[in-house]
Amino acid sequence: MPELPEVERARKLIQETCVGYTIAEVDSVEDKIVYTAGTDHEEFANEIKGRTITGCERKGKTFWMTLSGDGRYPVMHFGMTGMIQLKGQEPTWYRRRPKESADVWPPKFYKFVLKLQPQEGSVASEALELAFIDARRLGRLRLVPSPVTDHPPVSLLGFDPILSHPSFEDFQELLKKKKGTIKGVIMDQAFSAGVGNWVADEVLFQSRIHPSTPVPLLTPDQILALHDQLHEVCQTAVDVNADSKSFPEGWLFRWRWGKGAAKKKKGKKAKEQDEEGEEDVEPAGKSFLALPDGTPATINFIEVGGRTTALVEEVQKMPEGVEIRPKIIKGSKKKVKEVEEEEDADSEDDDEEKPEKRARSTTKIQRTVAAKKRKAPDVDVTEEEEEEEKPAQKEDFEEGCQAPESNDQGTINETLKSLGAQTTFAKVSRII
Repeated sequence: MPELPEVERARKLIQETCVGYTIAEVDSVEDKIVYTAGTDHEEFANEIKGRTITGCERKGKTFWMTLSGDGRYPVMHFGMTGMIQLKGQEPTWYRRRPKESADVWPPKFYKFVLKLQPQEGSVASEALELAFIDARRLGRLRLVPSPVTDHPPVSLLGFDPILSHPSFEDFQELLKKKKGTIKGVIMDQAFSAGVGNWVADEVLFQSRIHPSTPVPLLTPDQILALHDQLHEVCQTAVDVNADSKSFPEGWLFRWRWGKGAAKKKKGKKAKEQDEEGEEDVEPAGKSFLALPDGTPATINFIEVGGRTTALVEEVQKMPEGVEIRPKIIKGSKKKVKEVEEEEDADSEDDDEEKPEKRARSTTKIQRTVAAKKRKAPDVDVTEEEEEEEKPAQKEDFEEGCQAPESNDQGTINETLKSLGAQTTFAKVSRII
């Protein structure tokens, strides 16, 4: 899924090439899934036609064009496979270049094409055409009143790691309100807007934090590293225009789809593959992700919050006294394509319409015996712990429930009510 860096690349393209152009015509395609929030394709086209593009803004993974005159602004979200394309240029692809030629127009799976004309007296002389493409129909298009930041979906988003990164003190306060796993928290769009699966994994790898770490168990040093890396990873990716080949050699991203052992490609065939969109080319001079001591790292894949998660256990360890039994994805022997398909399927679960809903981790956390006797106050109880606590709760109830002198059902129910029990005579009769 395109994340903050890829969406920023699209925003930048519109800002640098389309500002000052007037939307002369709009060729929109009916799609009741992509056009949302009460907006249909005809209304979308009619409301923006004839207006001049004055800018392009972004927050998280959502971006929008500001237009002249009265009326709402077109607000866009790429979903999993969305992209924009200027006629005659490559689309703003994510991770792999599309196989379709840039010369094919209108592009396949387009949802709208804007035909743009330069204003009179403008230095620009040529007309432009801009398309929004979405093959899997998981993107979203809508019209939103100005200011866009005061209305959903943008008003529901948390801080943007580039545009509005909080101070360390404010970041600490935000984390104090959170439970669950740290990966689930930073991927919650109501917490940090724009952080998706690969950005979250990269941030946690660079911070040396295990993705399944419960938020209340993070150390001050880990919180500081997390705060800094949320900004650093996003800014670094944006600085190279989201070109993954220019990402730092020590980034997990460079190796995650190659299972820690990138394929070497040589000769003409390799060049052709690369031009067709092959992104699994290793950094120059290296054939593995190196640990601080120079030895090869082992990249494992587990499931956290229902998401495929890349993990380097040599440097990403759980807090002392906390054991996990994660769902292991047997990816070390899988083909790269299979892992990509799994991650793409995972990406469909990103619900940008409901950013306030926190992702729930499927990773089971099992504390030590001492920790089980006294649960940390802010840590979520897992299903496994709840199952262990249920018998104890029943035993407490049995010990506290004294049989009344009378076997009258009403008397028994009054006794239960005084104990605050949520049950019936039929259920408790077996106890007394």
